[in-house]
Amino acid sequence: METEHRVVVGDSRDLADLDADSVDLVVTSPPYPMVEMWDDLFAELNPAIGSALDRGDDGSAFERMHAELDAVWEELARVLVDGGVACINIGDATRTVGGNFRVYQNHSRVIDALDGFGFEPLPELLWRKPANSA
Repeated sequence: METEHRVVVGDSRDLADLDADSVDLVVTSPPYPMVEMWDDLFAELNPAIGSALDRGDDGSAFERMHAELDAVWEELARVLVDGGVACINIGDATRTVGGNFRVYQNHSRVIDALDGFGFEPLPELLWRKPANSA
């Protein structure tokens, strides 16, 4: 059996080099919303994110960050073949915004978004990685 493998490194919101329904497997690790080290990147993508964080509006910042990632899931829905698999490495975040400390459940928001784009959920693999939290 002959197979073809291609690694694409770059912005997964725009996979114009790939035809629709042409990919069997995608593995991606996007920036994690509400993880402080990614704030500047998300604010660059949408300045309203930085404004929301500055005023302590964590709910708006969280949703706007995920709206940026939704463009990735939409593009994956375009390029994946029917029955293709998307493996997403995403972690939850803990932080204080506006004086409130909480967990931001990124994995749940991503699963909901993928469901909205027509993906069929498979069992998720949870990796509790204590090194990424205080």
